[in-house]
Amino acid sequence: MTEITNESSQLQFQCQLQENCIVSLKELFKSYENDEYMLQRIYTHVNNYLPNTLKTEQINHEKRVNRNHYLTNEQQIFIQVFLSKNQYYYLSSNGYFYEYDGKNYFIVKEDDITHKLLSSISKERVLLDWKHKTKINVIKLIKERSLLNSIPETDTIQNVLNFIYPSLFSSKTQAKYFLTIIGDNIFKKNTHLIFFVSQNMKKLMGDLDSVSYLSIGNTITINNFVTKYHENNSYENYRLIKINETFSHELWKDQLKKIGLDLLCVATHYSKRYEDSEKFLENKSDEELKQFALYLRSNNQNKIIETFCESYLNKVDDTNSVIHWKNLHFIWKQFLSANSLPNMIYSNSLKNMLKEFYHYDESNDCFTNLTSKYLPIESDFIKFWEKTIQLVDNGGENDNNDNNDNETFDELEIDELCMLFKIWTHTNSHHEKLISNGNINEESVLKILKHFFPNIEIVENKYVLNVSCHIWNKNAEIEKSFDYIKTQIKTNHTLALISFDDAYNYYYKYCNNEFNKLIVSKRYFEKFLYSKIAKYIVYEKFIETNWVHQ
Repeated sequence: MTEITNESSQLQFQCQLQENCIVSLKELFKSYENDEYMLQRIYTHVNNYLPNTLKTEQINHEKRVNRNHYLTNEQQIFIQVFLSKNQYYYLSSNGYFYEYDGKNYFIVKEDDITHKLLSSISKERVLLDWKHKTKINVIKLIKERSLLNSIPETDTIQNVLNFIYPSLFSSKTQAKYFLTIIGDNIFKKNTHLIFFVSQNMKKLMGDLDSVSYLSIGNTITINNFVTKYHENNSYENYRLIKINETFSHELWKDQLKKIGLDLLCVATHYSKRYEDSEKFLENKSDEELKQFALYLRSNNQNKIIETFCESYLNKVDDTNSVIHWKNLHFIWKQFLSANSLPNMIYSNSLKNMLKEFYHYDESNDCFTNLTSKYLPIESDFIKFWEKTIQLVDNGGENDNNDNNDNETFDELEIDELCMLFKIWTHTNSHHEKLISNGNINEESVLKILKHFFPNIEIVENKYVLNVSCHIWNKNAEIEKSFDYIKTQIKTNHTLALISFDDAYNYYYKYCNNEFNKLIVSKRYFEKFLYSKIAKYIVYEKFIETNWVHQ
């Protein structure tokens, strides 16, 4: 039916042309009806010149059509091959062009693409006449290829997975789940979900968000990664993510500079491949990851507290067995930490709910007839702290260039506290009624200090500032070693300077000679030198040997 209609239209068009030509000729004849010469010229043009002219034009037209057809064909082949060999992409959100070499993604300039394109056209030579037209078509096609729809090769995917597994995540499935979440956030899927993460991971996500903004002009919406619970949000919408907390933040930032764009492209690929993170948990996750990620969706507050009570607390008949609320709250934090869970219940709510399980003494703020196997080491450490540690007002840290020899400072390192606690425990195990054997790790000490002594200043999770211990007077011990160090300098050194390293080695030998088990760190030793003999220190790390005569 369509073909008949087209034939009819064409026939009408031809008839119309014929009529128009006849009308035009008649008008010409009428215009020159009294001019025999011009009538003869009309006849000559129509019968002699017009047929040849039309024939020539027909031939040229066919040549142009055939050439256009040929060049169009060549252009299509060229574009297909060029875009296959050179994987270029584009994002309208920031106007950036990208190139993928099969291993890594890069941001490239449009001028670089144009140069490579025109060079390829010149090399082929066939499309030289269509150089500009071909360039416009290729750039247009590239702009239709979104970077977020690209499919990374296996090498790229494995490189990204190897970056975050096993260093950041303990299993490859966890790594894939995380990447799928990032892809979902870029595509704004599952915006109702909230992901509980640690403070460390929140920092990592901030770095990734910055990389995302700079490289693809899009933030990954890290607002749905939270470190604190809010009662306005339903447990149903919370998901848990766990990382290896020992992962180096500096290494993460350094590597993101190199493969951050690759990570984002793998993330968007996973989000499309698995549909979204929820479908990933449902269809691709192992049972361990699924149970952990969906822990809050699967458990309400009562059920979580019941699990805590069954695992960490014991009811007893002895009314003298009490756990003060501050200690019980610390045990709760141990439960959360051991299970890599966030603090999803407010302190007051937790306390009120525990009152339903155990007897509470309001006047002493404690729970009676209750014990816990997780409390002894903390209880003993608190006794150690209260009996041996003194807070010192140093009036601020010294400046290394300060020449005041009378200024002092005090600080203890976390590992030193562990050693001091063990020494104190072995010495006082009988009359202090201690329960633990004094073995405690640095992580536990940090948790105890931050919970029970929140006003203590701790730097880099390693140095506890403005405190001293009467078991070990670090400053006095270093001063005692000065006579030995001076003797060694007089005996063994003829130069005008002695390095900090040599001075510390002499201090170390002194401690060994005196059978001192506790030895200050080189860092502390050098800080003490600055505080006591600053006027003899030159070039930052050397002592003038005339100090020995003082």
